[in-house]
Amino acid sequence: MTVRRAAVLGKGSLAVHACAVIAALPGTVLDTVIPTAPEPDWDISLSGCVEQNWPDTRVLRSGDWRDLEPGRCDLVFSVLYDKIIGPSLIDATRHIINCHPGRLPAYRGARPVNWALHNRDTLAGITIHVIDEGIDSGPILAEVVFSIWPDIDEVADVWDRAMDHGRRLITDTLPRLDTLTPRTQDEASATTHYRSDSHLLGDRDGWTRTTATR
Repeated sequence: MTVRRAAVLGKGSLAVHACAVIAALPGTVLDTVIPTAPEPDWDISLSGCVEQNWPDTRVLRSGDWRDLEPGRCDLVFSVLYDKIIGPSLIDATRHIINCHPGRLPAYRGARPVNWALHNRDTLAGITIHVIDEGIDSGPILAEVVFSIWPDIDEVADVWDRAMDHGRRLITDTLPRLDTLTPRTQDEASATTHYRSDSHLLGDRDGWTRTTATR
């Protein structure tokens, strides 16, 4: 059997869960992990968990996707990764996908949970999509949509709910990756938010309406 090598780029408990799912896939080796640098102090350390649970996996602490040699891995999975991946890696990778904590195409880019609550949506989501050269613009492979309550929920509440749904989504999607047909996003419905727009979020700028953002 040909062994498929895989890489995970990103941070926190959701990226650790992706590593566990990938490591359990038949014929797949968790070859490389690139943690976001610096790693956030509000979630578990991806690098620490990898070193403890998968000691043979290479950990690249630079946080830079450019340090992953194009063509080395058949599967590259970005999970809450903070950089735009370029064409040199995209073009050389059979499956290069991203887990985005928002509904697409309505909430591309930064801080989709904050924007959904700011816009008083009653639904939020988490999405796995193919990576292309745009910002969260690649075809959708899988998604979960769930209820939120803007009068009650804080950003932290919806974020935690998205992570819970994301773990199930990753578990269900990765074993089926070779059989899924990506669905093109509707560009007419697309909106992209940038970090430079965060001042427009008002009291939804932080994890709660009374604390600073993480």
